[in-house]
Amino acid sequence: MQTDAATWRSLDDTGRRRALEQAAAALRGGDLVISPTETVYGVFAHAGSGRALDALRSSARRSGDVPSPGPRFTWHAPDVDAVRESIALPTAVHRRLIEKLLPGPVRFVLEQDAGALDRAIRSLGIARGVIDDGRRVALRVSSHPVAGEIIRRAGVPVVAERLGVTRWGDQDHPDQAPGDVGSFPGVVVDIGPLPPRGPSATIRLARTGAFEVEPGGSISDKDVMEALKKRILFVCTGNTCRSPIAEAIARLLVADRRMHDGVEVVFESAGVATGDGMPASDEAVRVIEQMGGDLRGHRSRRLTAAMAERADRIYAMTRSHLDRVLELSPDSAGKAELLDPNGDVPDPIGGPEAVYRETADRLREAIAARLQELRV
Repeated sequence: MQTDAATWRSLDDTGRRRALEQAAAALRGGDLVISPTETVYGVFAHAGSGRALDALRSSARRSGDVPSPGPRFTWHAPDVDAVRESIALPTAVHRRLIEKLLPGPVRFVLEQDAGALDRAIRSLGIARGVIDDGRRVALRVSSHPVAGEIIRRAGVPVVAERLGVTRWGDQDHPDQAPGDVGSFPGVVVDIGPLPPRGPSATIRLARTGAFEVEPGGSISDKDVMEALKKRILFVCTGNTCRSPIAEAIARLLVADRRMHDGVEVVFESAGVATGDGMPASDEAVRVIEQMGGDLRGHRSRRLTAAMAERADRIYAMTRSHLDRVLELSPDSAGKAELLDPNGDVPDPIGGPEAVYRETADRLREAIAARLQELRV
């Protein structure tokens, strides 16, 4: 069955769900499926079906070439939770990169010890040598809604090959739609040409947490290092009193702990109604100095949607600040909350230094509790 681009565009939600279920049923039955991904069209197969794997292997134009190092196929997991359940992620670096970069156009090749590799293969119900090379497993989680939904609906372990390297695809134009693939022995979901995008990336992770980014992909070493930063953002009104005090206190608290897990914790602050470049208030500077910190170099920043979206956690001083965060970034709903669950932290602006000390003491208590929750 082939759903071409014109047909796909004409389908309503019910028709599209039916087409996706037909593709998922084909995978379960051992047939191949062509589906779009974030970067290219792929040919998908049931990783536990010998017939499907034979068909996928025999279709590859490179079948007669010297095989590339590493696992032959890549497991396309239905979601990140499935990866966590089946694959050993022994270090904070493993867990962080999986959390931050998946779903997305990233392939991970993870080194596993012998026991972990055996457990992974058994949990997926596939043969050895499909997604592993005896030492490493290859996996990814697609963020494309069509591919992701087909894989989730199939309910079986799925691997894929790029359409361009099979006899049905175009190696020179891998982002183009399949077009006429009348000889294809399965189901085709053709939604039309894919938007231009760089190639997917491959990241190799050793059991120690050391990583290597293969050249030529859409992610660089710098991008991976950025992903290894856990960003915690404090928000108030002007970013000259409460949130910079909170930022400084958090740094003082974490400075007392030895961090050897490869993940850097970055504390930031911003204001919902401020300009950029204003210094912290004199009282805030003095109070933090008394606590062993330094706010003399602080300059205010106005909260933006980009700041909210890149933060891992957002702690607002008041309910109105939280509302503004969610207005700018609705997707932050699951990671933004009041810093103090007991209620708003009042603004000390205009008060004596004693009020600032009281505010700092309350913030320190709340931040210590939050850091404990985050295991930072």
